[in-house]
Amino acid sequence: MLARNGISGLLGAVSLALALTVAFGQPPVLAQQGPAAVLDVRYSVAPRAQIAIWIEDAEGRFMATVRLTEAVAYRGIGNRPGASEMNSGYRWPYGRRVGVLPIWAARRAGEPGAQSFKQVIFQERGEGAASKTRDDQSVDDYFCLSFNEMTTHRDALDAVSCASVFSSDKGRFMTPDDVVAGYWEPYVTPGGRADMAILPAESGYPPRMDLTRCTASGCYDHPDVAEFAEHARAVMPDIDAVAMATPKGGVPQSELFTVPRDWPPGQYVVWMEVNVEGDYNSTFNDVTYPTPKAPVGEWDSWAQDYGYPYRGQPSVAYRVPIEIDGPGSSQFATRTAAGRSSWDVWAADYGKLESLDGMSDDPTRSPGSGADRLSADGQGNRLVVLLEVLDELGTQPPPDKVDDGELTGQGEPNGDPEERQPVDESPAGEDPVEPTRQSPETIVEVDEESEGGAVILSGRDLESGAGVGEIRGLSLGLHPDELHAHEWIQLAFQAPDSSLGLHRYEVRVATAPIVDEATFVSNGRPAKGATDDPEGAASLMLPVDGDPGDLITADVGDLVASTHYYVAVRGVDILNRPGPISVAEIDTPRRVFTTVTPCFVASVVYGSPLSTEVAVLRRFRDRWLMSHAPGRAAVSAYYSLGPRAAAWVSKRARTRAALRTVLGLFVDALD
Repeated sequence: MLARNGISGLLGAVSLALALTVAFGQPPVLAQQGPAAVLDVRYSVAPRAQIAIWIEDAEGRFMATVRLTEAVAYRGIGNRPGASEMNSGYRWPYGRRVGVLPIWAARRAGEPGAQSFKQVIFQERGEGAASKTRDDQSVDDYFCLSFNEMTTHRDALDAVSCASVFSSDKGRFMTPDDVVAGYWEPYVTPGGRADMAILPAESGYPPRMDLTRCTASGCYDHPDVAEFAEHARAVMPDIDAVAMATPKGGVPQSELFTVPRDWPPGQYVVWMEVNVEGDYNSTFNDVTYPTPKAPVGEWDSWAQDYGYPYRGQPSVAYRVPIEIDGPGSSQFATRTAAGRSSWDVWAADYGKLESLDGMSDDPTRSPGSGADRLSADGQGNRLVVLLEVLDELGTQPPPDKVDDGELTGQGEPNGDPEERQPVDESPAGEDPVEPTRQSPETIVEVDEESEGGAVILSGRDLESGAGVGEIRGLSLGLHPDELHAHEWIQLAFQAPDSSLGLHRYEVRVATAPIVDEATFVSNGRPAKGATDDPEGAASLMLPVDGDPGDLITADVGDLVASTHYYVAVRGVDILNRPGPISVAEIDTPRRVFTTVTPCFVASVVYGSPLSTEVAVLRRFRDRWLMSHAPGRAAVSAYYSLGPRAAAWVSKRARTRAALRTVLGLFVDALD
């Protein structure tokens, strides 16, 4: 088996296929049954980054989106209620972040024939309001808003959690009447003048797709909520397939893209845009772009007093020109960023590529900031594209073969979404075939080696990825950590065979059944790892360098309590060809609330009594200080003085930062 090293490891396999051609006079099977060309996009990104990867041709025509992080693709942060300048915070629920990936958004929407998304606004409250003013809300399983000034500051952003139930206004689509009435949001111009911006009826970003409209008593979702996901898919049919979880910061990533066979050979450009909220420097910070206060009366006190100004350095873009020609391997890379966006979101040409003026690029003193959001590899490259061409482009796949780009939902050029709708092949007079249900060709096999009734989905549509074996022994279990058992589960399965070597395991989590390829992509969301890391939950990455039959285990996180989940797994080889899908089910338990004895000052310093550092200090107190009389006396004195000390520290950001440094040394020594 080839080790996981992306398509750069294909050279030996291709050479072997060519040798067989010479020996037996037959064309290599690899070229006939595999893709014509595969791109391997490699990078290492800063924590909490939102990214878009896309491809344009030499003339700048938008060809395809390769990857789009789920906060934009699935959670709708670019198109939701609330003014674009509204403050931010941990999983902040409001404020359309039109500056998150504006270069990608403008170029995708600017292609002739491309559609834009409908703009989402509040149901009735003004766009500068963060607080509930009327019955317009329902429970939100993901976003939250803590009306606790201390925990919504920028320096506490990563340490807090959504500890209580929060209800949000999911909004509605703008209507023609809104346009006629001149619907607006408050904003401050780059020159500092307060004004009111007239909102367009369209957005460059999709709305939230993670919602099911609540119609129960006490829910006030607008009927449009039920249409958000369908609308997003109609405008951008490949959105489910290209959506990805936020990458783990500082960990090398590899994204494969199958080049469609009908793309002509020639020159192309691979683009990557990266945004990190609150990435301050001397040019872009909370002084130059402060919490909005004007126009007077248009921002409520919750929008002004909670959260933090998120507009640090704007998004930065990297470009790598490539040439797709005859069969062979090649590498392309860039060491520098191509440019940035801006914060003048109401400019007529917003989303254009601008110079890097004002951006940081200092890996030593400001690592992960500004243009260093993509870190350099050992050769100094920040974005690398490996290309493996296996067959001539501009050709059609062999008869009765499904293009691998269709299998993965990638490689589809921008165009009219109506041309991509499923064809109804139902006999006349019968009900249409439900596109998300199991197709007749799909075979469901019960995996007798697994626990919990896991099944393996296989069939003609999946077997076109021959070369990757079935995932056997898939099992799911409740996590033993009682505090997190409602949001974490344990995953285990056996490594499959793979003739060319595995590139990755694709793990998707869904609350609706996964019964075939279509529902694997549309119902399933990319799995995230279970973690207490201040960075938050990031994409689940599993090892692929073992032998077939090896046990693969992982903890899956970012789940919701008391929910029935379907977890599906398949292997994908270094040609981006997927194997059969295995599916198992599990119910997460109710959330268990435990009593946490106080560590007053440490909780303030780290933003939450549940932070990892506070847990280490609490363990030291319980195991060492409470084991003898002097220690118990010290703890008792701390309980008397701690609340007042915590209140004093909570109002002083520099003091908290200094204490984090001092306590950090102690925590490191204890841990």
